[in-house]
Amino acid sequence: MSHTPDLPERFVCKSCHLVYAGTVVGSDGETHEFEAPGECAACGSTAFVPIEQYIYDMKA
Repeated sequence: MSHTPDLPERFVCKSCHLVYAGTVVGSDGETHEFEAPGECAACGSTAFVPIEQYIYDMKA
């Protein structure tokens, strides 16, 4: 059986739209839990949205 690695959850800075790979904050041995960075390295914002919700949150 071949192993398929988890892809990291991605987060988008709500201010400058830079995309980040989440940091692993937990694991049950098979899957991982990811967290957005504390601050955007480009603009300093602390507001992030999961990439799956990016388009919907940016319309508001």
